[in-house]
Amino acid sequence: MKIAGIYLAAGSSSRMRSNKLKLNVGTMTLGSLALETALKSSLDEIYIVIKETDDAVWLPTDMKLNTKCTIVPCPNAHDGQSESLKCGIRRAQANHMDAVLVMLADQPFITVQMLEEMIACMKTNPTCRFVATTIEQNIIPPVLLSSSMYSELLSLRGDVGAKALLQGEFLQKGQVLTCLDKRLVFDVDTQEDYQTLLTNKEKTK
Repeated sequence: MKIAGIYLAAGSSSRMRSNKLKLNVGTMTLGSLALETALKSSLDEIYIVIKETDDAVWLPTDMKLNTKCTIVPCPNAHDGQSESLKCGIRRAQANHMDAVLVMLADQPFITVQMLEEMIACMKTNPTCRFVATTIEQNIIPPVLLSSSMYSELLSLRGDVGAKALLQGEFLQKGQVLTCLDKRLVFDVDTQEDYQTLLTNKEKTK
């Protein structure tokens, strides 16, 4: 089973009022933290979806040159998250990927163990249409999606993600993995969030 990561990094950073992916976190940038985790996982390929206007200076050179990584500019990123997701899905289709693991570039504490548990779950249950992360019974990224969902994902419109499909009776067609630690799925949207990230990074040194 070939699985690609779709690394969503084409958001507007509207609440931060500047490109949050460029924010410094030690010797790295916010946008590179979760990507470093993805590169340590068993994902076969990683599609880094960015806005067409993004110069991607927040990406370290070694990550840009990594053979697993492909930068995918999304011309319609301003129309919402669904467009970024679809850019990644189309690349996965072209490369005959059996599934995609959708990640957010602003979730710095995602772990390799979390990703590997999701991958193992789908490989163990090949008829499973998705493996989703949940916290307090809410589905949140990262989420692993089977190729059987590609056509449905490509029909999404506006500022919605895969979660829009993972509801009601459809939930019976996949697996959910409960995340017991909120900190692992923390995402950085505001200056306050950024300060929280810096404080927690200092604590883990």
